[in-house]
Amino acid sequence: MNITAVKIYPFDTGNVQSSLRAYADVTLDDFLVIKGFRILVGKSSGLFVGMPSKKGKDGKYYDQIEFKENASILRDRILEAYAKFS
Repeated sequence: MNITAVKIYPFDTGNVQSSLRAYADVTLDDFLVIKGFRILVGKSSGLFVGMPSKKGKDGKYYDQIEFKENASILRDRILEAYAKFS
């Protein structure tokens, strides 16, 4: 599958301590859209991508998608789109 589009939604809470910077949606082969990726700032000030997740009955968050391989390609494309946007 090829990544055909990445759409960035900036997210500013006004709170400087918030780690969330944006949400992203990824389109694969102009057919499948995966929504809910999060672009976050880590403790070491680097950006990283959080997978779409859902809160379970136990209060913990669980990823909704899982990659067997090449997850770094998707993360890199999302961060590239975010860099162009900001």
